[in-house]
Amino acid sequence: MAAAVYFSDKFSEDTIGRLFERALADTAGRIGTEDRVAVKLHFGEEGNTRFVSPANLRPLLACLAKHNANHFLTDANALYRGRRHNATDHLEIARKHGFGALGVPVLIADGERGEEEAEIPVAGKIFRKVRIARRIAEARALVVVSHFKGHILFGFGGAVKNLGMGCGSRAGKLEMHSTLKPSVGEGCTLCGKCVDVCPADAILLGEDRAVIDPDQCEGCASCIAACEFDAVEIPWMALAASAVMERTAEYALGAVNGKPCICVTFVNNIAKDCDCMADSELIGRDVGIVASVDPVACEQAAFDLVRAQHGSVDIFKRATRVDGTHILGYAESIGLGTRNYGLVRL
Repeated sequence: MAAAVYFSDKFSEDTIGRLFERALADTAGRIGTEDRVAVKLHFGEEGNTRFVSPANLRPLLACLAKHNANHFLTDANALYRGRRHNATDHLEIARKHGFGALGVPVLIADGERGEEEAEIPVAGKIFRKVRIARRIAEARALVVVSHFKGHILFGFGGAVKNLGMGCGSRAGKLEMHSTLKPSVGEGCTLCGKCVDVCPADAILLGEDRAVIDPDQCEGCASCIAACEFDAVEIPWMALAASAVMERTAEYALGAVNGKPCICVTFVNNIAKDCDCMADSELIGRDVGIVASVDPVACEQAAFDLVRAQHGSVDIFKRATRVDGTHILGYAESIGLGTRNYGLVRL
């Protein structure tokens, strides 16, 4: 059965509100007035201006407030070094980018250093359980606001990546990115905090830095959370892009976990790189906004609309040399949603 995807090429407050209302209606009243609703977005990294702006978020929140009085804005901490590496700095960058002025609580979903998580069972081909940021896992419903853009590893990123990589705890992000284990690099002060928190007793203090035994390491990422000096390093490219996509799709399945989920994706400011990086070159023209209760259909529609706008060319593959559609096929195969959709133009 085809999923309904609502689309408009306009970015007005009225249009954003109407798109959200149509998608909300498709939840058939499953979001109650007092249900805890996580509005998952990306607050943008330092030097990035492409993220979904608070101005575009405001009409969506106004519509949500008519139906629900218990929602909050959220994201989980990043695995890499930057302003979104811990909750204190993450909240500061959210405030700097204007999200604190929306009159809605802003919470970092996995705690100060990414340690707060819940294990969610999934019927995946890779995982039997995934590690989701606690406040997202505990929410009764999700509103997923995404920016559709390029990505060096995924080809493109939208609703599925936002749900999967975006909702994973720090340990979950490590699990999605690599089967290899972290190591300790420059900056280690031999403070011993990583030793204290390691549940596998896999870390010893060497002469000039801590040393992680990869055979004993469980990949829990506790050492990354505990290190105040960002000395723990990640083997980012240890897996092929397709393997990371598949793991991320299974995490998206765990993030949704049967909850009502409304996806709103802004297809504008289409940059080569993701919002975790400073502004990169624009590679495509603005297209519009899509909304759906099906994250796979929402993402497939966004991709198809971009291709149609650019003469049937996959501008993401041309820019990144990665076929991002792999994640859509895999997500459909594990039951996250369907690639079959009907586009409703507003």
